[in-house]
Amino acid sequence: MCDAELSFRLEPRDIIAVQEQPLMLNCQVDGIPPITIQWRHYGLLLTQDQHHTTFINGSLLIAHFQKTKSDRSSDEGDYECVAENYFGLVVSRKARIQAASFTRGLASSRYCPVTALHYT
Repeated sequence: MCDAELSFRLEPRDIIAVQEQPLMLNCQVDGIPPITIQWRHYGLLLTQDQHHTTFINGSLLIAHFQKTKSDRSSDEGDYECVAENYFGLVVSRKARIQAASFTRGLASSRYCPVTALHYT
């Protein structure tokens, strides 16, 4: 790799998310700074607000995952990390985020809460 090129050290991966729990999508990029990292949800850029925070290392925090919000939107779906510097732009693989569904009766008195399940 040429030092000017951008490359992903860590790309986001598919996650089964738990309702009302925090969710972290990872993205780490190598390249010449300054590097700007943004996130897309279904191809649209996410805005930074109290619900979505992009950390300096590129990771995205969704403060309280919601399958269905009051405005009928959803945190479920496809996410991409977009990194850009003076020399170019790269887009990560798509990560699919799905809401966990729990079936009554499967868990007896031994219940352990899970904040996020990862699968590849």
